[in-house]
Formats: sequence, C-alpha cells, structure tokens
Amino acid sequence: MKNKIELLLPAGSLGNLKAAVANGADSVYIGLDKFNARESATNFRGEYFKEAIKICKSNNVRVYLTMNTLIKNSEIKEFFKQLVYAYEQGIDAVIIQEPSFISIIKESFPDLFIHLSTQAGIMNSAHANIFKNIERIILARELNKEKLKCLRKNVNKELEVFIHGALCVSFSGSCLFSSFLGGRSGNRGKCAQPCRKIYNNCYYLSTKELCLIKKIPELIELGIDSLKIEGRMRTPYYVATVASIYRKAIDDYYKGDFKITDEIISKLKTAFSREFTEGSFSSESVFNKMKAHGSSAPEIKEYIVNTKDIKLEKRDYELKIPEIKTKQSKEKRLLVRVYNKSDAVLAAENGADIIYYDIFAKDFLETQKLISKPVYGVTPRIMFDSDIPKITDEIKNKNPSGILAGNLGMINLNLHLPIHLDYNCNCFNDIDLKFYEEKEAYPIISPELSINEQTEFKNKNFASFVHGKMRLMTIAHQLQEGWINDNKGRFKINKINNGVEILNERELGLFNKAKNLLKSGINNFYIDTDIKVGEITKIYRQILDGKTVDVSKIKQNYVLGWSEKGVL
Repeated sequence: MKNKIELLLPAGSLGNLKAAVANGADSVYIGLDKFNARESATNFRGEYFKEAIKICKSNNVRVYLTMNTLIKNSEIKEFFKQLVYAYEQGIDAVIIQEPSFISIIKESFPDLFIHLSTQAGIMNSAHANIFKNIERIILARELNKEKLKCLRKNVNKELEVFIHGALCVSFSGSCLFSSFLGGRSGNRGKCAQPCRKIYNNCYYLSTKELCLIKKIPELIELGIDSLKIEGRMRTPYYVATVASIYRKAIDDYYKGDFKITDEIISKLKTAFSREFTEGSFSSESVFNKMKAHGSSAPEIKEYIVNTKDIKLEKRDYELKIPEIKTKQSKEKRLLVRVYNKSDAVLAAENGADIIYYDIFAKDFLETQKLISKPVYGVTPRIMFDSDIPKITDEIKNKNPSGILAGNLGMINLNLHLPIHLDYNCNCFNDIDLKFYEEKEAYPIISPELSINEQTEFKNKNFASFVHGKMRLMTIAHQLQEGWINDNKGRFKINKINNGVEILNERELGLFNKAKNLLKSGINNFYIDTDIKVGEITKIYRQILDGKTVDVSKIKQNYVLGWSEKGVL
C-alpha cells in the first residue's frame, strides 16, 4: 500500500510551528532570515531555529527549509553558507527555485532531499522530467484534475500540491508586477501584492482563497504525495484550525469515513477567508472583485508540544561550488520579436539578426520565405502536457530556424533545434547560465537584474532585454482583454495561449544606456515590440555597432524598468 499522504503546514514563526505540530502536521516548511519567498514573515534565527528543529524532531515532524528565491551572483556564497548551517542543524529537505543549484546541493549534501518550488513554474511533465536528481516537485497551482493525472502518470517524483490558502493570480515565478512598481520582487520573497489593490474601481485582480478539502479523496487517488497549506504570514490560530481540520479529513478518508459538512467549512472560514474557491482543480473562477477581509480568532493561545533533548547526528558534507570561467559572447546580434509579417520584414531590413515570430502564426511559412534572416518560432509560456503535441506538430510543419521558448519544458523535447529562452525562465546568475549552456539553451537574462548586475557576470554569453513590451504577469485564469488602471498607471490585459498577460502601458527603452552592456562584453540585445519596429530596430543596430544615436525626441515615451536599480 502506498504511504499515507503527507499534510504539510506553514510555520512562519515559533508560535505557528507549535500550532502546526500540536494539530497534526506531518511536516512543516519554514524559512531562515534570507532567501525565502516570505521574507516578511517572522521566520527563524539563531536559537529559535534550533528550538524549531528540536520541537519537530521530538514529535517526528519533518522540517523543510524554504530557500526558494532567485539568487544574485553576489549572494551565492551567503546562500550556501546558510544552507550549511541549516543542514548541520538537521533539516530534512530544502525547497529551492534555482534548478541550477540541484547538482551542487546533491554533490555537497548527499542525504539532503531537494524539493523544487512552485516558483519554478512546473506545469508539464517535459519540464518536470528535466530534473533527475531531486525528490519532489511542488506543482503550479493552475493545474486541474486531468492535468494532475497526466503529470502523475508521466513523472516519477513525489508531487506536492497546494490545497488551502492564498492564491497568486499570476503563475508563480512569472510575476514582475511588484518588482516593476517598487523594486520589491516576488521572485525574491518581497512581493508588495499589487494584485490586492484597486484597479478599475474594484479589486480586479484579487483572488479568493483556495479550499480543496472536499477534493482530498480525489487527490489521494490521483497519487499526489503531499498536500500543502499556504500561510506563513498568518496567525497561529489559522495554522491550528486548518491543520486540525485537514488532519481529521485525511485520517477519516483512510478510515473510510470521509465527510465534509457545512459546519467544517464554516470553521475553516473563521481562520481566514476571502471566500473559498476550488480554483483550477474544478475550473472555478478564482476572482473576488469585491474586497473581502479575512477573519481570525482574537484570542492568543500557546499550543503545547512535547519536547525532549535531541542529539544532532554529525552530517558530513563538502561544499562544491563550481568555478565560473570568464567568457564573452562570440558575435554581436540583434534579436527581435515581432507580431506580424510586415514587421518581420521591417526588422530584417533594419538590422535584426534573428526574428522571433509566433509558431502558431498562419503566415509563418510565408514570412520565412520573405526574409533572409533566421526566423525562430515563439512557443507559449503557458504549456500544459495537452499542448505539447500541438506545439511539436507546428514545429514539424513549419521547420523554424530555432525556438524562443516561453516554457522550460521545450528543452526536453528533443527538437534538434537551437533553443533560446524567454526571460521568464529566470536566468539570474552565472550558475544558472552554466546550467542552461549544458542544456544547449541560450537565455535572455532576467530583466530584474540592473545593467550593473548584468555587467558583473563572468560569462557574458546571454542576451539582454533592452527594449519593448514589459510582461508583468502571466495568468492562466480568464480575464477580458482591455485596460486596467490604478493611481500609478495603466496596464494592458492581452490574450495569449491558455490565458492572458498583463503588460505595462509604456514599453522599456534603454537606448544609449545599452552601451554600458556593450562595454562589458554583452553583445546580444533583445527587442520585443510592435511599435515603430523598423525605426526601433535601426536605432539598436546602430547602438550595437558602436554609434551614438540621437533619441531625445522619442525616449520620453519609454521607461527604464529595472535597468538602473534592479530589485531588492
């Protein structure tokens, strides 16, 4: 018989951890003071971390450490120093967003389990199966029952799903909204939650609260390994309430006595609720455009847990961080994404070296014939298993010169084509770059890195996003095309494959500031625009060729994005 499904609880503080342990958690996930996706939580430091480990080990509760943010080059040593400390204290697993760190962790800490965070955006089996040497994948929240079933059939790893708590409207790992508005990056654990603010005079992007308690039998029968409760920023009462209710529901299923009453749902709502939804699992709307405040019990309760002296076993490790060799890009190239045939021709005539064009465009073949430059097919960011045959058929029929991949799963389809990676693949440091080079994939570097941070890379063999559409969110849920407004600006909602994206009204435009990239040896520029394509391409061709261009009349229509300050 398969092991009993795991109940995984959040512990953002010592009080929350005690509440989780006292009310039936099999495991808890916690953060230290840095590198976790909830840096605003109380988290654990020094003696509090040791106490947390002691409490969990006294009660046979596993401890998973969240270190699931993107890491800058300047932080790599500190990241692994923190992991060494946590490993020595006895953590059972580490949750990471950076797939390039997998081999380092496995070679350095052989008995430490690795869980790949939902921040990695895994939504299909091709993506999941890239990573051979991990124990668990925490799946994207946007998967319905059939998609989960397909993943379970095709992926030989533990699978973890969120079952209760707050939802992100955007795919985790693909949201730049908070970092663009104020430099607080969700990919760095500092999200300011702009989705919870007013747009068009209502809470347009605000989501309901996930509650899948009624689906526990289906999730168990699908073969899911772990059920995860969100809420490291919540109260001990919240943790205790959801833990006890979900613990009983799981146990009742195995006893053959599963039943969820209205009274149980009402009790869950006392802990916190923005209204409940079963979300993508049941294809329900997640949106709650009227503001709904959560509720929680006012009393403060100290949850009692058993503790005993724990003697930590010495764990051997040998930290092995790879050496990065200095490298410049071999040639100067201008990479231009276009949205119609005429703009493809204009880009090619004005200096583009590679044209990126939607692989599903009906005139893709005609466009290829019109221009002499390589035309790469752009594949979607949202790619479920059911989409893969359609995408590979288009590639076979249209025979592009290469691929601009919006989803990392594309590198695992044996296409035998050059693959470039869109910037949502989050290449953030030299180790990431080395990892993708080994996969024979060429990345557009994350735009959350400032120009200075990009120039500090030892390996300069990547493309920098210098001009064009700023994709702030990638969303699987259905929203009408159009515009949303707040007190800071306007944002466009655009239909895409399987969902929508949110774009900033004004495009990125670095213009002559891009010369700082050139001086450091970064010789590949990426443009993504449908505005004045010929003129813009010509300007960046001249800049790439070392010329100074007078852009005083047009640059005020553009923004500098993250280029000067990067993100926190």
